[in-house]
Amino acid sequence: MQKALESNIWKYTVLLIVNKRVFVAILGAYYLTIPGVTPAVIGTILLISNLSGFLFEIPSSYASDKMGHKQALVISRVLILLSSLFYLSSDNITLLILAGVFMSAGNAFHSGTGSAFMHETLRGLGRDNDYSRIMGKASAIGFAVPVILTVLIPFFVSISFKTPFFISLILDIIGLIIVLSLKVPPVPQEHIQEIRVTNFKGVLRDGYRLNFFSIALFSGLISGALFSTGGFRGAYQTFLEIPVIWYGVFFGTGRALASLLLAYSGKIKKVITFPFFLTFQLITYPLLIVLLGLVSTLWIIILIFIVINALQWGLSQIDEGYQLDVIKSSKFKATLLSTGSQMDQIIAAGSGFGLGLLIEHTSYQFGFFCSGIIFFTLLLPVYIYILRKYKAGAYTNIGR
Repeated sequence: MQKALESNIWKYTVLLIVNKRVFVAILGAYYLTIPGVTPAVIGTILLISNLSGFLFEIPSSYASDKMGHKQALVISRVLILLSSLFYLSSDNITLLILAGVFMSAGNAFHSGTGSAFMHETLRGLGRDNDYSRIMGKASAIGFAVPVILTVLIPFFVSISFKTPFFISLILDIIGLIIVLSLKVPPVPQEHIQEIRVTNFKGVLRDGYRLNFFSIALFSGLISGALFSTGGFRGAYQTFLEIPVIWYGVFFGTGRALASLLLAYSGKIKKVITFPFFLTFQLITYPLLIVLLGLVSTLWIIILIFIVINALQWGLSQIDEGYQLDVIKSSKFKATLLSTGSQMDQIIAAGSGFGLGLLIEHTSYQFGFFCSGIIFFTLLLPVYIYILRKYKAGAYTNIGR
């Protein structure tokens, strides 16, 4: 049992590797190869895809707590595999939308569930206090290995724009096999019984009692805004007439830096404080997006996208580690963790659609500038509220 449970760590690491969408570097450019696609249409695709993720997020994670985390992960892999099939066969806007919807639904079933599954695994091994360190290293590998494929993706495009999606389809089949082989962690019977008799309002009360939802909102605002910005990265690079062969190099550089940060997630989390982490995000991310709207120098724009990519994913395990610190006593980790992802989806849906319209009727630079200002304006009051709660002692599980 112990050995089988320990194997979940390396298996989940492999799952993180195959879960990366290696075609993301050229996705925006791929959209523009489909007849009728414009920036406004890309915004519409982001809107529908992320709204789908929003609608699936809470029901999927609540179902995960009910049916079991492994079963939810299997559903996730099937949906993502279908998404790759739709991308591979896309020749019109409808299929692109379906591909985005299935990918969002698959991510919704994985979001929170994967983290909760591994937290239960480590708890079963008596190593739950090492979550940030172990998952940081696993995530680092999960980012580092796909970098090789990401860098090669533009070369595959020289064969066909469909080739990257065929590679993703193969990786998705491997991911499904890996998930089916995971060992379910032992869970005390009273844990299962309590989940069965607790209604969804009880889950919301649990999150409110733990003062978790403000943190979920802050994290969701950041993830949603950065996702919508990244959604136009490839299209903007195409507009700037950057050769597509470089897209993977730029994207891979950001992911390589993210991998480095993830490898040291545990150490970074021990060195910094929770207020510092919040302040860093409040200032850095809106500033980078605003700079995209202010600068016109090509290498600076490329550098900004690399830094956004690196920080967005490189600090993700630290953010999740803080969230788990807050809800470690809850029996609904998957459901509570997914609230941040749900905020992410709804914000990404709205900001992606709005950004697409702005770009269509004005320019890429004006769209990014407005997005950064709005982003900061929304983040600031949430930041102040969390700090006040923190100083009042609301987050006793977070180290000071």
